[in-house]
Amino acid sequence: MKKPLPKSFAKKTAIAQPSQAETSKLIELFNQNKNEELEQAARALLKKYPKHGFTWKVLGAVLQRLGKLDESLEAKKKSSELLPQDAEAAYNLGNALNEAKRFDEAKESYQRAIKVNPKFIKANYNLALVFSKTNQIEKAIEHYQREIQINPTFAEAHSNLGNLLKNSGDLEAAQAAYKKALEVNPRYLEAYTNLLYTLAHNPNVSPEDAFQEALRFGEVASQGITPLVHSHENRDHNKKLRVAMVSGDFWNHAVAYFIEPLLACFDKNQFELVAYYNNTKNDNFTARIKSHFALWRDVATLTDLQLAQQMFNDGIDIAIDLSGHTDKNRLLTFAYKPAPIQVSWIGFPGTTGLKTMDYYLVDNDCCPSGMFDNYFIEKLVHLPSIVTFSVPETNTPVVDTPALKNGYITFGSFNRTSKLTQQTFDLWGKVLNEVPTAKMILGNVSDEALQRQLENEFSKRGINADRLMFYAKKSIPDYLALHGEVDFILDTFPYSGGTTTCFALWMGVPVLTYAWKSFAGRGGVSGLSLAELHNDFVAETPEQFVAMAKNWSENFQGLQILRHQLRHRIQHGKKCKPRNVAIGLEKALKIMWQRFCDGLPVESFRI
Repeated sequence: MKKPLPKSFAKKTAIAQPSQAETSKLIELFNQNKNEELEQAARALLKKYPKHGFTWKVLGAVLQRLGKLDESLEAKKKSSELLPQDAEAAYNLGNALNEAKRFDEAKESYQRAIKVNPKFIKANYNLALVFSKTNQIEKAIEHYQREIQINPTFAEAHSNLGNLLKNSGDLEAAQAAYKKALEVNPRYLEAYTNLLYTLAHNPNVSPEDAFQEALRFGEVASQGITPLVHSHENRDHNKKLRVAMVSGDFWNHAVAYFIEPLLACFDKNQFELVAYYNNTKNDNFTARIKSHFALWRDVATLTDLQLAQQMFNDGIDIAIDLSGHTDKNRLLTFAYKPAPIQVSWIGFPGTTGLKTMDYYLVDNDCCPSGMFDNYFIEKLVHLPSIVTFSVPETNTPVVDTPALKNGYITFGSFNRTSKLTQQTFDLWGKVLNEVPTAKMILGNVSDEALQRQLENEFSKRGINADRLMFYAKKSIPDYLALHGEVDFILDTFPYSGGTTTCFALWMGVPVLTYAWKSFAGRGGVSGLSLAELHNDFVAETPEQFVAMAKNWSENFQGLQILRHQLRHRIQHGKKCKPRNVAIGLEKALKIMWQRFCDGLPVESFRI
């Protein structure tokens, strides 16, 4: 029988602990935000008590405050090791690993926190976010649902669940999730934006219903806001106009590809361009775009009211929103009316719903006169063209149409999977059944569960999985090169391709689009008109779409000839020449300003 250890031995091996007064001092410094002093105190205490987990926990937090992220991560790792039953310590480590993009380790830390405390809402929430980042959509959905069970009033969880459901193609469930978030918090405008964005993808939602939902957003967003009052003294017909562009997408983003060529040739003698950039991302695109503005302001940290006041103080004459109901929008700023004339453009194919927004820019291809006027609170301004396209930096060559070597047609789609509606699958299924030798490439499919889901959708329509090829999201050079495996693209509806269409045309790959009855469904028409393809690749009915696909699938030589013409058309076509588009926009801005100076009401007009 073993003898018990002597008490003196036990005392020698016990971990030394700081006094309550010493730990209270750390907490006091933390609450007072005396960060440098707190770091020194914590480090001094750890010299005396190197295995005191709480002090390591405090040190990790203050190092994060001070921006010393690598040191903070190491301190949090130490505290989590010393405090294995402290859920918060594991959670803090998970956050640091997440920020360092060490996602697998972050998952492990969040899971440890949840094991200690199954009802730890923030740990469940952040774990779901990491699963989403790593394209483990099923697991992300599972954790959001678990989180909602723990706390049904967590509006952000409902909204994020909606995002995942939308991306997996379950639009009805996504809409229900957003509406639940709004039940919990009617002022949660991000959920409203997500809802409106999803409605634009759903063919079962009428343009009228989407419009009414946008008006409700406008009413909620404007509650408690008094628009700023603009002086009448500034109404000079001939002044150099100060034009603001507000966006969170001045980086390698779809909006940047369209806006950069236009900025480069804008008439700087008549217009002074001001940028309000609502993002912290900066890349080569950001640097190039920044060079075209007379004034550039980074505004991601400003409140909506602060941004509105800044724009007002900057003397902006015309403010252009480039986001609409998409990520990083500042629509609430526009509710304050910081400029006497406010315009929406590019970012979102639909109305903002704000009474303070005056105009929306369209072209005649995507928006024939009178077709959508009743679904915009803004007055529509018809330009000859609104699409320019920045040539990709990578010099990826156009190759021969692959059908010549394969002996069969390969269709493709590189649109977001959230655009793959049941109606799109029905239409594609008919095409693939009509052309039984054809195969199809689908891009942006990084999740195995999503791939199985897509295979199942095609299988329900009689298409075997061996006719399908899936590719994860790629870098721009690899994405462009993948077009070399595609003969022509089948577009989605009711939300058609925009940037994907322009990239395809640049690579010599035509796009077959179905001109749907909504504004979002006619974006492909604009893109194809740039390359003069609107007569051959724009279908007005599903039957015409199938017939066109079949006819082109039997015309390898026609595809080959077209393939080597499209890049030239995009580069030299009259409609997409940046200066031509800029001239149309400049004329429109001048007319808007002249009407304002003359005290005339906001009205639709055509250039």
